[in-house]
Amino acid sequence: MKSLIIKNAAVVFPDSIKHSGNVLIEDGRIKDSSFKGEPPGSAEIIEANGNYLLPGFIDIHVHGGGGSDFMDATPEAFQTAVRAHLRHGTTTLVPTAMSAAKGDIIAFLDAFKEFRKGSELAVITPGVHLEGPYFSAASPLSGGAQPKDKLRLFDMTEVGEILNAADGEILRWDAAPEIVGADQFARCMSENQILCAIAHSNADSDEAQRGFECGFSHVTHFYNAVTTYHKSGQTVCAGIVEAAYLNSDITVELICDGKHIPRDVLKLALKIKGVNSVAAITDAMRISCTKLRRGRLGSLKNGTEVIVDDGVAKLPDMSSFAGSIATMDRCLRVLCLDYGISLPDASVMLSGTPARLAGIERSKGKIQNGMDADLVIADSKLNITNVILGGRVVR
Repeated sequence: MKSLIIKNAAVVFPDSIKHSGNVLIEDGRIKDSSFKGEPPGSAEIIEANGNYLLPGFIDIHVHGGGGSDFMDATPEAFQTAVRAHLRHGTTTLVPTAMSAAKGDIIAFLDAFKEFRKGSELAVITPGVHLEGPYFSAASPLSGGAQPKDKLRLFDMTEVGEILNAADGEILRWDAAPEIVGADQFARCMSENQILCAIAHSNADSDEAQRGFECGFSHVTHFYNAVTTYHKSGQTVCAGIVEAAYLNSDITVELICDGKHIPRDVLKLALKIKGVNSVAAITDAMRISCTKLRRGRLGSLKNGTEVIVDDGVAKLPDMSSFAGSIATMDRCLRVLCLDYGISLPDASVMLSGTPARLAGIERSKGKIQNGMDADLVIADSKLNITNVILGGRVVR
């Protein structure tokens, strides 16, 4: 039996911080989150020196990192990106695909399955996220950095072929609810136990509400590439944001890089939805975890060119953000140090809520007896000092 004890930590629970706490880990799981006895003689000991102990971060929307994008569609690209984010405390990651041709989406799925079969890091990736291709190209707002020539109407034959190729590996799929056929798509997602999310949509609030009634239950990068209160011709309309606020069971995610979402907008979302319905994401692309200033969102072969400006990825003409270069530890610092969110609430956003949305809340997302020992230690400035994956120190 392999044992690990983390001593003298400020242990971050969902509703409190316990200072001078000890956590006992055995065989990759948390045995005792409030350990007070004598350590087993063979136990490895980590002295936390009063630093914070948090559950490992869970990023449910990330395109790549370390110079690789998951749409490169090779096991090596998955390995590179997953390893890069692991060093920043992301112990669970859902690889995200861009809108693309069917063959490119299936190549992404095939590469993921090959990675899962052959990598020691496969435990980090419980499934994948398809962002598109059934999105609205009605306005620059809804399109964002998604490739316009790859956006298309729902094709349920194509959906079925992608589902067959995925063989149960899709955790979530994003689409626009105003497009004809969205109701059938949403029902299909529900039948396959896939989280169905609104994204890159030009829907008004009535169209969003119909989507929720059909099975859409989440809003992707809330406030970004979705509609809010606006004027259409001579009519004032509400949008997806307002519809999500009016439905208490709808969850949302926010890009918490300090660039995509202003502090007061994030606080408003938390005030209305509550911390258990708001997930923090990076939406990171290939040049996150690097010092590169230019790269491609999507595959190297046919991805969208982006540049880094003011700490965020943008299209070269500055017309739109294009994902982020954030890591989850940066999101932690933005939430707590810049936006004034409490550490327990930030931890729920970075780990607890994403775990529930990914369907893995029984084993991950909080420090509790019986949970996987996926943990991070952060100093007083919330810089990561240690990363523990399945009870094994990897940083």
